[in-house]
Amino acid sequence: MAVVEELERAELPPPSRMLNGRSVYRIVWKLNTDVLIGYCWCGEAHEDIDPIAMWEWLLAHPDTHDTSGAGG
Repeated sequence: MAVVEELERAELPPPSRMLNGRSVYRIVWKLNTDVLIGYCWCGEAHEDIDPIAMWEWLLAHPDTHDTSGAGG
């Protein structure tokens, strides 16, 4: 019977680059947790454990920030 070793997992940094465009969103899973981290096309991040709430935030977020900034 093979013994499976538990691997050490490092925390991943936020994305350093994102695709351009107002329809680009990214959701990543925070390792060893139930937490999802959503990144808007502008680069702002939000954490949540509920995938539906995460998508609601992402889809509403562009309406809640200044689109004249670097991401807009």
